[in-house]
Amino acid sequence: MKKTMIMACALAFLLCACGDNQTKDADGTTTSTITLEKDGSIASKLVEDFGTDYSEDGLKNLLDTSITAYQNLSGAAQVNLKNCEKNNKGKLVVEMTFNDSTAYAGWNNYFLDYMYASEMGLDSSGIENNTEGFFAGTISDAYSAGYSLETTLNAVSDNSIKSSVTKSDLLGMGSNHIVILARYADDDPIDIKCYDEILYVGDGVTVTGKRSANVSTTEGYGIIVFK
Repeated sequence: MKKTMIMACALAFLLCACGDNQTKDADGTTTSTITLEKDGSIASKLVEDFGTDYSEDGLKNLLDTSITAYQNLSGAAQVNLKNCEKNNKGKLVVEMTFNDSTAYAGWNNYFLDYMYASEMGLDSSGIENNTEGFFAGTISDAYSAGYSLETTLNAVSDNSIKSSVTKSDLLGMGSNHIVILARYADDDPIDIKCYDEILYVGDGVTVTGKRSANVSTTEGYGIIVFK
């Protein structure tokens, strides 16, 4: 599977060539966040140290042009840049919305290739629409999409029926929802906010609230099952 980078990792190449890419808000919460909405849409937020490779306007232009190019490639994708500016602490805040998890995964993959082509002066018209590496939806749909579900997840809620679940259990929970995020050695931790109670999580995932968790694993997949 092609390496898929979430927004925080993709922009890290541009914003913070050295140093810690993971930053914190004043209240101590992780600022790199994926928020899952009940209608299937996704919101992402990134707060990063502002590097010198791009100006604020230059980065916004790169994001805007990549979004237009990706939506021309994938007509079903709806990608919106809501905010791209420095805050009063000198941090860059990038907020985006996506109509579904396919658009989120596809644009994040696309952006890496588009950014490279832009920097190298290459033609970006041949970039393919690769939507691997991130899934959010029902367990049944995840299995139909080709995810094997060969995993063991541990209970994190009093409403969890079993202390742990494996593939056979998950297949019997088809209407429940699952988040599957491909992770690699240089990926930073990221928060996932769900719209209902989290029931089970995999290795490298820590629950931070009834509907939120932090994914810190750097190999394989970060997996969350919620109602």
